[in-house]
Amino acid sequence: MKLWPRRRPASAPERPRANPTHIAVLEHDLLGIKPEPGSPAALAIALRKTGSCFEHDPIDTSTMADPHPTGQCARCGRLMLQDDEGRWQVALQP
Repeated sequence: MKLWPRRRPASAPERPRANPTHIAVLEHDLLGIKPEPGSPAALAIALRKTGSCFEHDPIDTSTMADPHPTGQCARCGRLMLQDDEGRWQVALQP
């Protein structure tokens, strides 16, 4: 006969797990590792390339050595070029 009830060991609190999609996107950005095709990380990176803003907000990033002014959209991150008339256009990427 047991005089004292047996106490259950206290379980450790669960730690929040890192989001695997965020990790895969960071690996792509920092290390150049491509995510698996069809994964949510691949979709996030592909959507980033489409340019998700309705009106671009270009920031001039050109240097004195550039033949044409170049820039980058502050909203979606797409590369942009300035034409001869001074209008910004999205640069075509190969």
